Amino acid sequence: MLQDLDILEDWTAIRKAMASLAPHRVKVDGSASPVVATAKAERPHHVARSEDGRLFYDSQWYCRGQSICIHRKDEHPASAVITTIHHDEVWFKRLDGTKSKIFISQLQKGKYTIKHS
Repeated sequence: MLQDLDILEDWTAIRKAMASLAPHRVKVDGSASPVVATAKAERPHHVARSEDGRLFYDSQWYCRGQSICIHRKDEHPASAVITTIHHDEVWFKRLDGTKSKIFISQLQKGKYTIKHS
């Protein structure tokens, strides 16, 4: 049976080998040519975070009990009320009574957008 130290050494060797095989990442700034930019860099990025039971999203604060309008690409906007804000997700209740959640990472990536209604 392998000792813990042997396993860690093997794991380190595997990570180094994988890193040498992976394509090198190039930092894209304003002076780089547009051909270098990837699809990931072109996606909109939104600021979204949870602090003290409140949501900070695109320079606005949202809290429990507020009415919001939720937009998702290729869908109709939905009205809802925020019911709970956790560190990684926001729960809301739609007008028809159904409850759903949006992960804060989905807001950051632009999959969903919200605004005060």
